[in-house]
Amino acid sequence: MISDVYREFLRFWSVDDFMKISLFVFGKIKSKFWQAACSEYGKRIAHYGTLEIKEFKDSRFDEKDCDKAIAEESSRLLTVVPVNAFFIALDSRGKQHSSRQLAAFISEKQTYGPAEIVFAIGGPFGFSGAVLQRADLVLSLSEMTFPHELARVILLEQIYRAFTILRGEKYHK
Repeated sequence: MISDVYREFLRFWSVDDFMKISLFVFGKIKSKFWQAACSEYGKRIAHYGTLEIKEFKDSRFDEKDCDKAIAEESSRLLTVVPVNAFFIALDSRGKQHSSRQLAAFISEKQTYGPAEIVFAIGGPFGFSGAVLQRADLVLSLSEMTFPHELARVILLEQIYRAFTILRGEKYHK
């Protein structure tokens, strides 16, 4: 009986009352099918609360200057991450979570704060050590490597999935 009451409470509860989800990304999505996927998951997430996506222009360095690109992009990112936000940098060396673990993590942040979670996806060369040190969590989507456009879609889908898990909806199987 309590689980039914709790489930009904969650049905009307909104992340907007507790937190904001921000996604800071380097590079624009050029392919229409990736744009459509991001748009679809953005619309779905909007039913649960506030989602903000900030796109930053890639640094224009080639592979021989990747250290310059990493330093320049990381510096720009660190100047805009809110001090009070829980900052998550996506990096292949990070910790992996299952969908249910991500949902539990979001639930914990909703309950105990802070009011904003910022996810960051770097450019083609990744982040500097300074970004990884500033991050409250370094998260890996997989041991596999994905193009940044697909990584954005995967992250948005997993955020949406986390909310459906928290509300007990049928999307997650």
